[in-house]
Amino acid sequence: MKTIHKALDGYAPVWKVRLAIFRSLAIGALIALLLSGLSLLLGPGPRASAMAEHSGDGYVYVLNNNQSGSNSISVFRREEDGSLTLSSATSIGGLGSVTAFADGTQGSLILAHDEEARLFAVDAGSDQISVVNVHDGQLSVAGVFPSGGSGPVSLTYQDDLLYVLNAANGRTQASNVAGFHVDNEGTLHPIPGSTRPLSAPHPNAAQVQIDPSGRFLLVSEKGTNLIDVYHIRDDGSLSAATTFPSVGAVPFGMAFDPAGSRNELIVSDAAGGPNLTGAATAYRLAHGTPSLVSGPIPDHQIAPCWLVITFDGRFAYTSNADSQTISGYNIHSDGTIALLNANGATATTPPATFPLEEALSNNSRFLYVLDSRLLLVPPGPATLIGYQIHSDGSLSTVVHADQFVLPFSAIGLAAE
Repeated sequence: MKTIHKALDGYAPVWKVRLAIFRSLAIGALIALLLSGLSLLLGPGPRASAMAEHSGDGYVYVLNNNQSGSNSISVFRREEDGSLTLSSATSIGGLGSVTAFADGTQGSLILAHDEEARLFAVDAGSDQISVVNVHDGQLSVAGVFPSGGSGPVSLTYQDDLLYVLNAANGRTQASNVAGFHVDNEGTLHPIPGSTRPLSAPHPNAAQVQIDPSGRFLLVSEKGTNLIDVYHIRDDGSLSAATTFPSVGAVPFGMAFDPAGSRNELIVSDAAGGPNLTGAATAYRLAHGTPSLVSGPIPDHQIAPCWLVITFDGRFAYTSNADSQTISGYNIHSDGTIALLNANGATATTPPATFPLEEALSNNSRFLYVLDSRLLLVPPGPATLIGYQIHSDGSLSTVVHADQFVLPFSAIGLAAE
């Protein structure tokens, strides 16, 4: 699809301006929609094997991003073979938005495990955050709280600290990050000194992410080609941002290697390769400064935006929204990265879908991808695809795109 269909005109007119540079390469059709996410909340594991031989069942969660009424989350039960069954859809309060996500973000729905499991979800249309308790796939709302800014699109959590990226896309207010203490009941308490601006009022930011040490907060900015780094003080307040130029073009999704001790960060570059095809770049974050380890490594696909890393730190996967493919990368012991497949296509999604957010099961045996049909005429429902991750990083389909129907506006994805 080489142009943005008129069917989108009423939903997100700001996207057309942001994506003009991609029209000649047919990226406009997707990046206009790139709705975002991931945050890796998995514990470290051995590098010797990517997946356990067996995995118990679990759940997959989709943020429906409802445009009217109450925002909601759909819950899917995961069986041991990776197959899914729709379990329920739960209202979580707040209101969704399509326009707020501009050409995409990562981390609009995240899952955290402390004493109990909780989902944190953005309500971008009402400038709120929903906190949802999780018990065996059953959801109960702990509360809905102001996000501390305009148009929240991405979240990150660690040790009772929650930070939100308020992108303010399509708004007059400036973008910012804001921090909260999360108490035992799930109530969010704003942290004084934690609301900080980005490098510019509207830099088209993609994701906010705490580093494994809990000392630094990062934001990727697509419009300025920058990575912002804030120091997290002992009380959760933030320093002013230090900005670093991204090595690749259009830094988007990012994740830290959960298994390594190098504090390695891999970033998807939505237009980081030859002829504006995509890439991924590996960095090491030392004392708040990212330094290049490897890349940009082109994946020969268009618009690799969302990125996850398996719990053992062996593989990274990007979803290439405008190529309908998933690219796998091998992460070597020295932190350098290389494509699993020479052409960059480790798996494919149906031509009528646009693969967006990704999520891994709790032992990284399965990869789930949220596929959008928003750009069809008329816009079609979103759906899910699931893959089993094999020991060599290859993918085989366990959930097909025709199995489920989700709201066209769905954006966030989390799994356990």
